[in-house]
Amino acid sequence: MTVIILFFLIIIGLNCIPFVVKTEFPKLETLIKRTLIITSIIFILMVILLSNGYQLKGIYSHSFIELTFIILILFYFSFFKNNKSKLLSLFILVPLISLATLLLVFEQVITEYKINEKYKIEVSKSGFLGCGERVSITKSDLGIFRKRILIRTDLCLIGIDKIETVEFNENGAEFLIYHNGIFDSENPYKFEIKNKNVW
Repeated sequence: MTVIILFFLIIIGLNCIPFVVKTEFPKLETLIKRTLIITSIIFILMVILLSNGYQLKGIYSHSFIELTFIILILFYFSFFKNNKSKLLSLFILVPLISLATLLLVFEQVITEYKINEKYKIEVSKSGFLGCGERVSITKSDLGIFRKRILIRTDLCLIGIDKIETVEFNENGAEFLIYHNGIFDSENPYKFEIKNKNVW
């Protein structure tokens, strides 16, 4: 709750900057507005793809887009004069910056390990209800994307620093997950999956 209040206080504070700074920067404002529109479209497409299990390849790709989007919105709040169009845009931008912040915090991929040429196993931060880090198997798809085909949030493992592939075939898979041992005494944790049309 404190974070949300702080977040809105920052936005209100940034909106006060145009009242203090009387100098206008028309070229910079045009650049920020155009870049923000393009980044907003990319971000919305990214969220749609993410809701269908698709992510860009590279563990920092989404974080880069989200961070760029957040910074551009903060610049927009700081430089643009408070008028009717800015007030209307706030109804769109505030939910989007909130979503981008949540994704940046809870969808961040910590690390990934190669299973074979097509599949990887990745570790990411879990949400509010997760008892540990999230472990997912991803499949290379459509050239620049990876698709999550299996997600496990119930392993209750934190501090995962290594995953070894013991077996991965059409029948199932077995992994050894090395972690800090706080929530589970079994270290490495033997993670077994039966393949029921998952891959």
